[in-house]
Amino acid sequence: MTTSDSSSGWSANDSGGPPRALSYAGAGLAVLVALLHLLHPSHGMLDLFDALNRNWRIIVYDPRSAAFVASGTALLVGVALSRNAPNRRPYYLAGMLLTVVYIVGYFAWHFTGHGGFLPGREPLLHGLSPVENIVSHLTTDIWAAASKAAELALFAVLSALYARS
Repeated sequence: MTTSDSSSGWSANDSGGPPRALSYAGAGLAVLVALLHLLHPSHGMLDLFDALNRNWRIIVYDPRSAAFVASGTALLVGVALSRNAPNRRPYYLAGMLLTVVYIVGYFAWHFTGHGGFLPGREPLLHGLSPVENIVSHLTTDIWAAASKAAELALFAVLSALYARS
């Protein structure tokens, strides 16, 4: 017996878009990446609120908490808005660009000695080369390793969704 009920199919929309499971994986990974940034123990919402409460000017010297909260919020808003969007390609593209910013930003931050390019900051490489510094951070900081893995996975899924839509 066949039915015409489209809710039991695998496409995310009626136009034969990407498989529903891939869409769910993308949404789930986007929420995971957002939460990893919003709830980051050193640079998430609590750190931003603390900085704003103490001295908001400190954000100029270490903008990570503001960037983490803004980007995490943007991911959640993107997931919510894309849910019923007739064309999800702009959301996929925006998500891919944001993951590139996360990954490039992470490497730039650590290659320059924790933001040594910012005003008032001295480079801090812990006596290591820039590559050794990044390897050290990714192997000793589980939060950073989980974030980078989730971001790479999100980029891959969003790329597949973009290509299939």
